Amino acid sequence: MSMIDAANRAKLNSYQDTVINYITKENGHILAVSDDQAFCTQLRLTLAKEMGLTAQSIFTAVADPRMMLRELRDILARHPAPLIFMERSIGGQDLSFLVGQIKQAFTALKIIVLTSDVQRDRLMLLHEVGADNFIAKPVSANTLIEKMAFTLKPQSKLGQVIDVAKRLLAQKKYDMALTACQKVLQLKPGSAAAFLLMGDIFRATQQYDKARIAYESAAKSADLYLAPLQRLAEMYAEIGDVPQQVRYLEKLDSISPLNVNRKVSLGEAHLANGDVEKAEAFFEKAVVQMNREAADGLSALSSRIAGIYGERDPEKAEKFLRNSLEAKGKRLGREDLALFNQLGISLRRQGRWQDAITEYKRAIKIAPDDPTLYYNVGMAFAEGADFIQAKANLVKALDLEPEMVKSSASIACNFGAVFLQSGDRDRSVQFFQLALALKPGMKLALQGLERAKK
Repeated sequence: MSMIDAANRAKLNSYQDTVINYITKENGHILAVSDDQAFCTQLRLTLAKEMGLTAQSIFTAVADPRMMLRELRDILARHPAPLIFMERSIGGQDLSFLVGQIKQAFTALKIIVLTSDVQRDRLMLLHEVGADNFIAKPVSANTLIEKMAFTLKPQSKLGQVIDVAKRLLAQKKYDMALTACQKVLQLKPGSAAAFLLMGDIFRATQQYDKARIAYESAAKSADLYLAPLQRLAEMYAEIGDVPQQVRYLEKLDSISPLNVNRKVSLGEAHLANGDVEKAEAFFEKAVVQMNREAADGLSALSSRIAGIYGERDPEKAEKFLRNSLEAKGKRLGREDLALFNQLGISLRRQGRWQDAITEYKRAIKIAPDDPTLYYNVGMAFAEGADFIQAKANLVKALDLEPEMVKSSASIACNFGAVFLQSGDRDRSVQFFQLALALKPGMKLALQGLERAKK
């Protein structure tokens, strides 16, 4: 084993020890709020196989957010500080608001948000409302362990001293907390976390000018660190300085623009300051943002329902997919390509290959370099027996992604069938042979190869 491998193994062992200690010595409990069965299984196996934590009493999973609060109250009666894994959205319902509510009501628990959406604005909002950490799925077992460890406990000496300072502040031992912060600054000059805590200490003791200097130092040390700006806005609201409160609220809004409540606070502050037009503008922005969130939720929910209908009732699936696309209105983007693909498949299942092509071409206007869309257009033309157009679109897909044909035996076989029907026997043979290399004995590929060689 190399020195690097040994060091990585030692780190992983340390992370495992943190999680094991949390469960076995701190009476910890893990709650997964997720409809992703694969993730829940992976999490349970990681606890059991990687760390030997096999007791059923340490892990709870719920797929319905409505069940979460009941489960959480039951867990909190037995475990003081549970660790929660929570999907950013379930069934089209955005759970960002739930993160904030839970963190306000139960300050001791920790929340790791699960998401496949890594848009900066969305992550900033989740951080603001109280998310302690994030996991972008899919995730490896080692990364899962590391995320849990860092969420439960600082993994460096610096982080541990900061934790001590936080505890001293909570106990109102202000002089000792300030000394701990100064120790942090000795370990790491310019530490944003230390300056933030110093600001909290000075604010608690009503030394507002010193608090301002400390918070501003924290903000300068980390450009996208929202906490010092939030504290400054709160402090100026506390002392009745509306113009300064507005100044920092607007800075926060420019960094994290999805926070509806802050837009309302900005409107309220401008109104108190006598600026009626600005107040109205922020109130309108808040309503627009809320409508956008609702539309995104409706779109995701409709897509999920369409997936349930699937092959059983493609007409119903089409109806809900169209609802999903309509809900997004003019805000359709690359993240919506899956909806167009689902809709095209539903139409093809109904024999409406021409309508499917129309929808795929709408998607191509959004993402003209997406090879999957051209492949789907090609297959729709093939279903309509227009093999010349089918081949032209498959060639385009292959130009954009030469490895596509190697990704699946079925795809390679489909290429072979289309090229054979269009009269290109030599290339069809290559595709059928590739399909058989990927899946030896594949019946359709063997039959296609036989026809191509006649």
